[in-house]
Amino acid sequence: MRKRTVTAAAAIGYLLAGQGNAAENGNTQYAPGASQFYAGAIPPIEGLFFLSQTSHFSADRVNDGSGNEIPIDFKVRATAETLRFLYVSDVHIGDATLWGQLVVPLLNLELDSRFASDDRFGVADITATLGLAWHPDRMQTFAFGIDLAMPTGSYDADRFANPGLNHWSIQPTIAYKFFDPLGLDISLASRLIFNTENPATDYTSGTELVIDYAVGWNIGNVKIGATGYYLKQLTDDEGPGVAPDGHRGEGFAVGPSFTYSFNPGMQVSASWQHDVFAKNRAQGDAVWVNFATKF
Repeated sequence: MRKRTVTAAAAIGYLLAGQGNAAENGNTQYAPGASQFYAGAIPPIEGLFFLSQTSHFSADRVNDGSGNEIPIDFKVRATAETLRFLYVSDVHIGDATLWGQLVVPLLNLELDSRFASDDRFGVADITATLGLAWHPDRMQTFAFGIDLAMPTGSYDADRFANPGLNHWSIQPTIAYKFFDPLGLDISLASRLIFNTENPATDYTSGTELVIDYAVGWNIGNVKIGATGYYLKQLTDDEGPGVAPDGHRGEGFAVGPSFTYSFNPGMQVSASWQHDVFAKNRAQGDAVWVNFATKF
């Protein structure tokens, strides 16, 4: 029998922000919590923008569908460098601005259990986005986008660790950003993840809802706040070996964040996100260091 692969979204998910979910082997093609204060932050000016996200996720605990720890030896260590290229065009559709994004994650994944151990490095699943943004005033942004996650990462169903998930997903997303340079800063993003079947395992992960959030306060060039996510799997997984509960995942994370802006077009930030609870997924901690600039 083939090993059920614990893949890289346990990295992408564990890094890109933080944490894999239920779905096949507890993995997803979006990293919950990755948006942080960049959720909805589509600049009101044309140009090419770049965001580097360096992340490290670690966990030695996996929970069942009730949120209780499963008594097995398990460790995951995932370090990722995610390159995000955002282009804001000069094309307008009504009051909205057309924008696009390419997200390229590089992943180093280490998995260890009493059953097997493995480590892999490589490009994980790349995501492309096309969307619209509205700027009703200088403090607010509303954004809509469609993410397409592609099976670009290497995958082998007989491996314990994989940089890729070997399926596609479509992720419609809506986001809101409120930014007062002298005060409150709020970022929210809500997405649905519709997964296709993994042809190597005949397994289809259920539809997931992910809400990223960030709340902070700007004091001069400094922002202090909190970031995190809430995840809820809405439909059952389908395929061989699905548990009676449909292997539906759920989780909530929160942690502190610090940002320093060198100028309006360049900033660095760091955050820590702790999984407060998790169901049908690993429960751990993610640390992020981000660098954003305009080309």
